[in-house]
Amino acid sequence: TAPLAPSTPISSHVPIVPNDEVVSQLVNTLMRDGKKARAQRLISDSMKHLSKKIDNNSDPYTVLLEAIETASPLLKLSSTKKGSKVVHVPTALRDRQRRRRAIVWMLDASKKRGEKSFEERFAAEVYDVSQGVSSVLQKKQQVHKQALANRANAQVSYNTQR
Repeated sequence: TAPLAPSTPISSHVPIVPNDEVVSQLVNTLMRDGKKARAQRLISDSMKHLSKKIDNNSDPYTVLLEAIETASPLLKLSSTKKGSKVVHVPTALRDRQRRRRAIVWMLDASKKRGEKSFEERFAAEVYDVSQGVSSVLQKKQQVHKQALANRANAQVSYNTQR
């Protein structure tokens, strides 16, 4: 009988992306037409570019998670009608909603960059957020400023039990 061929992993081209809730949310947000492996590869390649930018001893995924956390807004402004006026009401966001907004903002900001490939643009955007010089952070500040200006419209439920 012929010797068996050495076993190779079937999906050897699929890059290693940590099985993390935030990273999987990023991959799923980036995914188009159900092509998850492609989205994972893009994120993996972006992290390779990012690891070249940052100092060698820190993990690019840690930098990514910190950048997403930094860019995440605490509130959103939703419009409601009070009488004939439209008022903006600041509403708290849950963790997943906060991350989603940060991810979408970072992806949008990376589209406007000058680098050649998506991987380079996204890595540069993550790096800029981690350094505190990204337009995403200005967007977050703007949302928070508007929420602060409209805080009078927030319906606060006071707890009557003592």
